[in-house]
Amino acid sequence: MDGNLSARVLVCGGAVGLVVNTGEFLLNGVLLHGEWGTVMQSLGRPPPGGASIASLTVMTFLLGIATMWLYVNLRRACDTDREAVLRTALVSWLFAYGLGFGWSWALGVFPLSLYLPTLVWSGLELLLGTLVGARLHAWRRPVLGGGLG
Repeated sequence: MDGNLSARVLVCGGAVGLVVNTGEFLLNGVLLHGEWGTVMQSLGRPPPGGASIASLTVMTFLLGIATMWLYVNLRRACDTDREAVLRTALVSWLFAYGLGFGWSWALGVFPLSLYLPTLVWSGLELLLGTLVGARLHAWRRPVLGGGLG
């Protein structure tokens, strides 16, 4: 990956991370805030705050960059941008949320009432984030057959 492409992956991945972080704030900080407090208390842990939220935010930006890197590499193997966006979002979602968060539900650490909304929501936010990143990546370059629109 040349320097220009690497910079674009970082910038566009940052945009993916911003979309996903915004979605995570809305889901976990607003919609499921009370549920998270209850679950963490039942585990003898303090509610998420300060350092843990900062760490999760950084990890989500890294997920955005990895997602954009995957998009750039999958784009070469796909017939259209739309296909690359869908495949990228699905693979990122599977590893980050389906499997990455799934262990906590499978072992009974977190209840289905947190796991299921997180799975659905994260799939949508990753799809939207990947679409935004792909649009930014395509900006000021010719789109290779089968654009997003």
